[in-house]
Order: sequence, then structure tokens, then C-alpha cells
Amino acid sequence: MNSRTGTAGRKSELTRKWILDVARGLFNDHGTSAVSTNHIAAGAGISPGNLYYHFENKKDIIRALLAEYTTAYEDRWAPTADAGENLATLRENLAAWSELAWAYRFFEREVLALVRVDPALRDSYRETYARRVGQYVAFGEQLEAQGLLRAPAPPGTIHDLAVAIWLIGQGWLPFLDVTADPRDPRQVARGTDLVLVALTPYLTTKGRRALEDVAQRG
Repeated sequence: MNSRTGTAGRKSELTRKWILDVARGLFNDHGTSAVSTNHIAAGAGISPGNLYYHFENKKDIIRALLAEYTTAYEDRWAPTADAGENLATLRENLAAWSELAWAYRFFEREVLALVRVDPALRDSYRETYARRVGQYVAFGEQLEAQGLLRAPAPPGTIHDLAVAIWLIGQGWLPFLDVTADPRDPRQVARGTDLVLVALTPYLTTKGRRALEDVAQRG
């Protein structure tokens, strides 16, 4: 590959990323239904034809944004042999989720409507859900083995707890959209508090003390 080809490729990647950044901002501010590809092209300062060179349609842009969102949260849930480190990771990941939920709040608010009209997006979402809950379960099982967490009483399982945490995270912004202000990052951040409300009863005394120590150090 010569330098000219490489420069063109990098420019194309930057343009694609710029289109996604502009689309995400417009979707966050106005909702996906109110934003057209023409709006996105105008916001990006490019022609509609240039936009269509990178993305086939608005659904294609939304799919790419979901891929961005999920990729940013990958590889965060690998447990270690250090119990304190695992609880620090838990708090860090909850904070990261809050920041990402704010950055991609249009998807958090509209996920059910978006996946209903786009089978490809629904398949991607289902894959993400299955992978993420699997990560939560593996992380929870390590906490249980380290004496920090106990599973819900039978027939409840750590998997059930993982699903409940997923639902709190996924349901918080749509709930704010109806009852409060989903544009307020402080209210968005309260979703992490609700996750801890659901999780704390299943922490052992050792787990609660360790989590308090992590919070004080933070």
C-alpha cells in the first residue's frame, strides 16, 4: 500500500468517525425519528452523497453506533484472584456504564423501538445481552468463591441477579424519559446507585466492608 492510498484510507476512517459522532449528538438531542440522513450530512458539513459512501442509510448508522457502544464496554469484566481488585473493578465498571449511557443516551431511551423495526439491530442487541450477562455471571461466581457474594435463595441464581442488574441498567433512562430528565447526567448517574441497591443485599459482610473500603479510597 503506497502512502497516498494509506492517507486516503485514514481520511475515510476519520470521516466515518466524524459522521457517527455528529449523528450520535443529533440523536441524543432530538431522538432518532426527528433526525434524517440529510440532517446528519448537514451537521457533519458533507454532502449526502459523501455520507452514503460510508453508510447505506440511517439504520446502518444506528447499527454502527451500537457497535461503538458495546465495544467501549468490552473486556471490563474479567475477574482476578484479588477480591479487593474485583470490587474496585465493579465500581469502576458501574461508573463507566453511567458515562457511556450518557454518551449514547438516545439508544438507552429508544432501544425497544429501534430493535423492533430493525431485525439486524435486534440480533446484535441479543448477542450483546447474552455476552454481557455471561460476563456478569462469571464475575459474580468469582465474587461468590471469594466469600464476597452469596447467590439468591433457590430457585434464584446468580444468573437471575445478573439479569436483574441488566434490566435496571437498560430501564433507567427510559424511566427518566417519562418521569424526570434523561438529559441530566446527574440523574443518569443515579442508575448506578440503583444497581448497588439491588446488589448490596447479596454481598456478604466481608463483601460490604470491602466495597466500602473501595468507595473510601475512591
